[in-house]
Amino acid sequence: MLTTHACARLVLSPQDIEQWPDTSAVLAPTTTWCRSPTVAVRLPAVDRAVPICRYLTRLWLDQQQFTDQSVRHTTLLVTTELTTNAIVHTDSAVITTNLRRNRTHLRIQVRDQGKTSAGQHWHNASGFGRGLGIVASCARALGTHVADDGTRTIWATVSLSGSEP
Repeated sequence: MLTTHACARLVLSPQDIEQWPDTSAVLAPTTTWCRSPTVAVRLPAVDRAVPICRYLTRLWLDQQQFTDQSVRHTTLLVTTELTTNAIVHTDSAVITTNLRRNRTHLRIQVRDQGKTSAGQHWHNASGFGRGLGIVASCARALGTHVADDGTRTIWATVSLSGSEP
């Protein structure tokens, strides 16, 4: 379901994910995405959502007319890593990915429900730190915020100049 507010909002159900790319949420022309510098995508926290989130991020980058391949690559990489982490390392039912641009940078945020996966804690996982290490090495800034309700948002900024991480 696409709504037009101050930003583009797309909410995909588990059925949308299962039927991808034949879901009605995607069949709407991409020109209906608002031209706002902000987009929010709410997805069920399932593995199949990761490539869909990446695809939607690419569509938004196209809509925003990002042509710098370094910025595009970094944005897609960061979005993929943060989305994957939220799905793999939490027991969230849904996650929300936000992309917001201004003149100098693009901010990528992924919010989960803040429930740590039973049996797999991020600090005990094999290969801990590789995904966030990759994000930290290519992002201008990286951080996290835990809200009073326990929801966790991890964010990264990507420089639009393409020359500075």
